[in-house]
Amino acid sequence: MLICFIGRYIIERSHRFLNFVNATMNFQPQPYIIKATHVSGGVARVYNNTYSCFKYCGDKIPLSPIPLDEAAARYAYAQINEDINLDYSSLGGELQYKYITPHIIFEEDIISGGKTNTDVTFWWLSGGIPLFISQQCGKPLEGEHGFQKERIFVDTQFRRTPIMFNRPTCADMVEKPKSWEKQLEVMKRLGKLFPREVIRIDVYGGGDEVWFSEFTFTTAGCWRTFQPIVTDGVLYAVQYNKIPREVINADFIQKVLRDDSWVSVSLDNNGSHLTEYTGVHPSPVDLCSRLQEYADKAMKETLFQSCIEEAKRLSSFPLRCIVTHNNRLVYHSFGLVANELDRVSANDNVIVCLEGYRRMQGQFIIIDG
Repeated sequence: MLICFIGRYIIERSHRFLNFVNATMNFQPQPYIIKATHVSGGVARVYNNTYSCFKYCGDKIPLSPIPLDEAAARYAYAQINEDINLDYSSLGGELQYKYITPHIIFEEDIISGGKTNTDVTFWWLSGGIPLFISQQCGKPLEGEHGFQKERIFVDTQFRRTPIMFNRPTCADMVEKPKSWEKQLEVMKRLGKLFPREVIRIDVYGGGDEVWFSEFTFTTAGCWRTFQPIVTDGVLYAVQYNKIPREVINADFIQKVLRDDSWVSVSLDNNGSHLTEYTGVHPSPVDLCSRLQEYADKAMKETLFQSCIEEAKRLSSFPLRCIVTHNNRLVYHSFGLVANELDRVSANDNVIVCLEGYRRMQGQFIIIDG
């Protein structure tokens, strides 16, 4: 619930704005949040007659709760002045912030008020379709906040996915929120407003109701990358209609993200298996990016591009194997078709590729001659 809405005009032209802040903070129903509409950060909380600015605040603003008195009002006043005059779009190239009229809002704090038991839940949509979701799973310790904690990614049926982004994950699965179906229905309706975009819609749903937070167009300022990388590929493919819409559902998302048909196997110069450099991947980009990590700086791009070219050649096979050795700069690549797979008893695709490698010689490529 919005309590108070203050524009730049009032702040810049009121000689007694500090007194106004002091009065507003003391007479608003607690708990509540103070934040700017056009900035990511500067978020303060007033709860149990204390004040704290807890998310990306000014250097001199207290992070730990202090009594709600004139000193707290001065800190709040300083943070408000800093935020109201900040051109946030100039800091990280997130130009959408330039078109938001600067305001400061006082709004109900539903976390401290007990209306949700988790921090904000992130729903990623592409082409208007909800695809996957990030929810807080780690429990905050004293002095911590939910946005700092571990998160898990799930599909729209609340089944875990292997996605990681910007935060560690939890070993254990969490309980499905009571509001899950409501959240999904809200996303389907809001998605119609963005039929050609990739967007993150943030809500609070750790209780019986769903509370809207915001639309996010540049997650983490576009400074972070999903793992696996194919996650970004899914968003792109759905946005640009590269995938028939009738097949896009929770099962499809699971199938793409958990695909294990791209296999990298590493051998030393004696032909012994190096397990630490071996694994299955859901896409050629994930495989080649992993392979690239072990090359020196001068070879990274060459190795990646050569790997991708080989991956294109193998794309029609049900199982694709790239075997590396000699410091991972020489590799064999080959695909296995159904009748060849039937001859191999192992269920592990790494073992299948190893046995396939012993049975046949793929094309021999020397990257560093």
